[in-house]
Amino acid sequence: MKSIWFDIDNSPHVLLFAPIIKILQNEGYDIIVTARDFAQTLPLLDKYKIPYIRVDGHGGRSKMKKILATLKRAYGLYKALESFKIDLMVNHGARAGIIAAKALNVPVISAFDYEHTELFIIKHLSNWIVIPSVLRNMFPDSKFSYYDGIKEEIYLCDFIPDENFLKNLPFKNIKEKPLITIRPPARHANYHNEFSEIVYRKTLDYICNYDCYVVLIPRTKEDLDYLKVFKNKIFIPDVPLDGPNLIYYSDAVISGGGTMVREASVLGTPSYSIFTGKPAAIDLELSRNGRLTFIRALSDIKKIKIEKKINRSLKKLNCGVREQFIKIILDKLKN
Repeated sequence: MKSIWFDIDNSPHVLLFAPIIKILQNEGYDIIVTARDFAQTLPLLDKYKIPYIRVDGHGGRSKMKKILATLKRAYGLYKALESFKIDLMVNHGARAGIIAAKALNVPVISAFDYEHTELFIIKHLSNWIVIPSVLRNMFPDSKFSYYDGIKEEIYLCDFIPDENFLKNLPFKNIKEKPLITIRPPARHANYHNEFSEIVYRKTLDYICNYDCYVVLIPRTKEDLDYLKVFKNKIFIPDVPLDGPNLIYYSDAVISGGGTMVREASVLGTPSYSIFTGKPAAIDLELSRNGRLTFIRALSDIKKIKIEKKINRSLKKLNCGVREQFIKIILDKLKN
């Protein structure tokens, strides 16, 4: 049976690939996973019981350091996997993995859903690229495949709420006050806009003036510095929480990245994006449909509604994106 390598270099991609890995394993494919210690990536892999080979590397905010760290990690991946027989590599924007795969002569399927990120390595070194159909007109090249919907539906389509989830949070009478989940901007990302950090801090000030519960999901230790002023008003989990359940039971989700606000839009929770860089086409589409609100100026912060969610019924979700994604992987394996 053929082997498939997944390089996972950021925490959202654990959730993205976990159901795909499970399905492919059940169909008999040999799965190899590599990962780096960044954000909650490794704890989430442990939570989902996905074995991995750890190869670290992250350059921080400096562009030059990012490039050097990417090349260093690519070499580490090459050395770690040079004795493996690999038929296909799959990733979601893992540039070091793409470079290593080319050095190992392994064909690559890459995916992305943010058109304004750095795409040189992805576009030029990937054999095939998978993107949402909303980007079709921007990327009409024959190496592109398209799926209808958003990537978050891949792992949320069979979501079932855990009735006991709220017991994991240290809040008394949690059903009586609004529960707000917030995630800071991705300050180390190549597409980071520094004004997002100002909006994030002002948003925290705004939220903490309300009588509500706040769960904050940090990306790095740097995200914790500003929180000292809030003392006991914010809960920061020591271990990864069940993200989909946290979002489902939240009354609002506020994030400086795209994944959590899209998860909220899928699960019916009011979502607010505090990312102030170039908006993704897929987020603009969600905004037009009333499923996402942009907070792009300090005056927009008052748009955030700190109130109990009226309707918690879960609408029927779309599993078609997962099926499309797996079909693309299997089709390319046959080439």
